[in-house]
Amino acid sequence: MRTRQLFLVIVLVMAVTSLVFAGGEPETVELDFMHSKSHLGEQYRGLCDEFEKVNPNIKVTDEVLGGSTDWQTILKGRFAAGEGHDVFNIEGLAQYELWKENIADLTGEPFTKTAVPSALAALNINGRQYGMPVNFEGYGYIYNKDIFADAGISSLPTSHSELAAVAQKLKGSGYTAFGTGYATWWVIALHMQNVAFAQQDNPLQFMEDLTSGKASIADNKVFQDLQDLVDLTVEYGEENPLTTDHNQQIQLLANEDVAIIQQGVWKEVPIFKANPDINISLIPLLINDDPKMDRIPVGVPWYFVVNSRSTPEEQEAGKKFLDFMANSDVGKRYAVEEFGFIPAFKGVSGEGLGGVGQGILAYAQEDKTIPWVFGQWPDGYAQQDAFNNLQAYVAGKQSWADTLEALDESWQKRSK
Repeated sequence: MRTRQLFLVIVLVMAVTSLVFAGGEPETVELDFMHSKSHLGEQYRGLCDEFEKVNPNIKVTDEVLGGSTDWQTILKGRFAAGEGHDVFNIEGLAQYELWKENIADLTGEPFTKTAVPSALAALNINGRQYGMPVNFEGYGYIYNKDIFADAGISSLPTSHSELAAVAQKLKGSGYTAFGTGYATWWVIALHMQNVAFAQQDNPLQFMEDLTSGKASIADNKVFQDLQDLVDLTVEYGEENPLTTDHNQQIQLLANEDVAIIQQGVWKEVPIFKANPDINISLIPLLINDDPKMDRIPVGVPWYFVVNSRSTPEEQEAGKKFLDFMANSDVGKRYAVEEFGFIPAFKGVSGEGLGGVGQGILAYAQEDKTIPWVFGQWPDGYAQQDAFNNLQAYVAGKQSWADTLEALDESWQKRSK
């Protein structure tokens, strides 16, 4: 009898012990995180480390796919091979359509309560939320204020003619005006071209009309005038516009080898890292002399999404990570102080933004902005066809008329 009682006690102790250990040591979840902010790789790794401190059962593997690489093609290959990331970024509605079979519904997640409503709009589809906005961004021509002052430029250009006069004045004072960066596809084919699309009276209707054949790029005045801006930057730019990429632009500006580069707020951190004392701000890309050109593109460039084909545990970890980025004190601090982001969330101070960020805020406060519409371009249009044709024009291998006709052909082919 005593032996039986002892046996039961031992069994009970073993059962309780196993429950304690099972409940006390939760299984580690591996979270595969991808982003395309190549210049913020170190900072994002720091944020991942901070997340792991408060979530010790989640280990984040982060990978950067960005910069000059065609990260979208790489991402397609990863998913096709069954190696999709648990959390990854996409650009907007067009890429949602491309990836929607792999995107989880995030309706009701904490970030939906704290995000600026307009920042959620692009990935709010039929009342359901499918992505978390990363930040607001703006871009244009980042210029060195001290060089402008040294060249006697006392007023900022608001038209193409005035921008041309600035370039001439800089050259007369011994400065190279532009660092072009046209070796990077998104500089010339995405961001510069976006201005021509966004400066249409109704950009969305214009794109619909391109698809239906009611409009053409070749016959559009803004696109015709864009030639003047490209020509100006090449004439008054560095010697090798087709071999200078976005990273070399930063060095050219930081070293004061050029006065102006076409870039955005995302480059402010590396610019100040290269030259902490540089004095910079922002002006628009001025295609012609229409007064409405004095506006800058501002929008939500990226959304983080969760892979619907990840395991339930990985999806839950991904949602926790999004909440940490958006709403924790650490995440808020990283957004502004480490990333240099213009916050897309309420209650996050923009204090501490540099000259470019402050310039964007000033244009936004004056309601002098245009949208980012490239998230709704056909897949492959910009990074492949437009890039190749715009580079061919800069290289002198084809006329501007032929370039615009090639853009029309690409749009028709890829929008079907």
